[in-house]
Amino acid sequence: MSKACVVVIGHVDHGKSALVRALTGTETDSLPEEKQRGLSITPGYAHRSYPAGVIDFVDAPGHEDFIAAMVAGASGARAALLVISAREGIAAQTLEHLRIAQLLGIETGIIAITKSDLVETAEQDLLRREIRAALAHSVFATAPIIFCSALTGDGLDSLNDALESVLKISTTQVNPPSDSFLPIDRIFTLAGLGTVVTGTLLGADLTTGGEAVVLPEGRKVSIRGLHSRGLPRETVHTGERTAANLRGVAVADIARGSVLCAAGSYAPSVCIDVEISLLPDAPAPLKHNQDLRVLFGTAHVVANLRIFGGDQLRSKHSAFAQLRFKRPVAGFAGQRAILRQLSPAATLGGAVFLDPLAAPARAGDASRIAVLEAASAGDPCHIAHALCTSASAKGIARLSDVARLSRKPLAGLQTALLPEFDLLEGDLIAPHSRISGCKAEIIGALATYHIQFPLHLAAARTILAKLNFARPLLDYCERVLIDNGDILEAGAGLTLEAHDPLTLMTDKQHSRMAEMITVFRAAGLSPPAAATVVHDQTDADLLALCIDTRALTALHNVGLDQRLVLDTQAVQSAAVTLLCAFPPPHEFTTSAARSALETSRRVIVPLLEHFDTCAITLRSGDTRRMAKAISVPTHDAN
Repeated sequence: MSKACVVVIGHVDHGKSALVRALTGTETDSLPEEKQRGLSITPGYAHRSYPAGVIDFVDAPGHEDFIAAMVAGASGARAALLVISAREGIAAQTLEHLRIAQLLGIETGIIAITKSDLVETAEQDLLRREIRAALAHSVFATAPIIFCSALTGDGLDSLNDALESVLKISTTQVNPPSDSFLPIDRIFTLAGLGTVVTGTLLGADLTTGGEAVVLPEGRKVSIRGLHSRGLPRETVHTGERTAANLRGVAVADIARGSVLCAAGSYAPSVCIDVEISLLPDAPAPLKHNQDLRVLFGTAHVVANLRIFGGDQLRSKHSAFAQLRFKRPVAGFAGQRAILRQLSPAATLGGAVFLDPLAAPARAGDASRIAVLEAASAGDPCHIAHALCTSASAKGIARLSDVARLSRKPLAGLQTALLPEFDLLEGDLIAPHSRISGCKAEIIGALATYHIQFPLHLAAARTILAKLNFARPLLDYCERVLIDNGDILEAGAGLTLEAHDPLTLMTDKQHSRMAEMITVFRAAGLSPPAAATVVHDQTDADLLALCIDTRALTALHNVGLDQRLVLDTQAVQSAAVTLLCAFPPPHEFTTSAARSALETSRRVIVPLLEHFDTCAITLRSGDTRRMAKAISVPTHDAN
């Protein structure tokens, strides 16, 4: 069965509530003050069944003092019934309500001329022409005009036929939220049930027993029960008026303007990026750094307007901007809002939320403007490219951000981006062009390092931090280059596959390197201090190369904070000596090992710790034992 939510709008005292009562039999002015004053203060709700389906009517207040309530009532409506009194014709609030409906994306409507029993047929024809002329440039330019009377019933059959036609055309919300999203317009408690909230459901369905969250408060709740049109329901569908009985939250913990929504699908924010548009006849331009009242869903909150790339916005123009709120609010990408001047109160224009979870950005941030341009167009690939090229992103973006900005489900988005992007880790992506550039710069950085330090076997990974790429992208490209054999891991460093410092050394350097190895080999397990062997920077580089090629082994004495350098053959011989002296499973102490190797405590402590690290020895408290099968590292340098 088709369903539609129709908001009833128009100037105060033009007969909206009386018309809804005549159509549905429901009195929508239920508050004592409304009955006393004879005007609607809050939105009223009623419904009527037709052969083609059911229409939920939202009777929006017509008085200019209650524009926020009118916007709240229109939240979720996909069509409007514009009510005009035959006696008074188009009035100020008629046009403002029409503009607001248009700014909210409502493009389907019917024009009902009420109190038609009070004017002659000739006057009706004149009024019809006047209305057509006044609405010629609006989305209601061709909407059906039906003269009717709530008092006599004249024209109601024709009006019902027109309303039923709304059920037969597509009135699906443009850019709907990704999941269940219920802007709350009423909060109350019922005896034996507890907290109840109502609103018009957007996005996905709600189900009894499901889990949800109230935002921006962040209250996790479960849905005890659902009602729609006065009947209990297991499931309520998008577009329907809904009452939800909640468990886990008190009435005092929820404010009008909050949202009941699917857990994990939305988050509160104090900063929302938008595309704004000014009404053609707005009483004033929109100015950068101006405070505005922002009406969206059932919320109306003051925000500071930051216009990207300009100081103000004049008539008939649009721009990208950022709304900064003083307290967190909850919205979704694609949601529409009304922008109102604080004083004197007046509607200036509208906004479409592009990024409801934006970070503060400078007005002149060109990269952010590019992201918003792509978000406005809605193409996921362009959005992903724009996110990756922003200065702070350094080449990467999150799939979840692309999904939010493009208003596309996360499932399947990766496949859609695969022709131009790679998945790095988690939900991080990068374009192929950026990956190629990153790999080229890694190779270039290593090549430059090898030219500057030809005797160094490898470069420390820290040189990559200087490249202007995000760390996850650098890590990904490093792994790819290693897997492809373009670069190699050498200890904790990296080197180009073709780099071999031994082939770049001069004869003099080869001779000096052999001398240094001979000195340490002759010393055995009584090594000299490295400072007595190293006389200049070239010697330091050659010593490091000896260690990198495993001709020599570097040990660290933690207790004395000293680095010892030993001949690797002496280290290997020491392991064999200990194996012979203490065959498994015999255990030995540090003192016993020292005696067996005839060395000092300065050497034996870091040597045994080195053997522990290499799994040559197995330590248990203060004793060790040799592994049953030891693997002694070898070296290939003389």
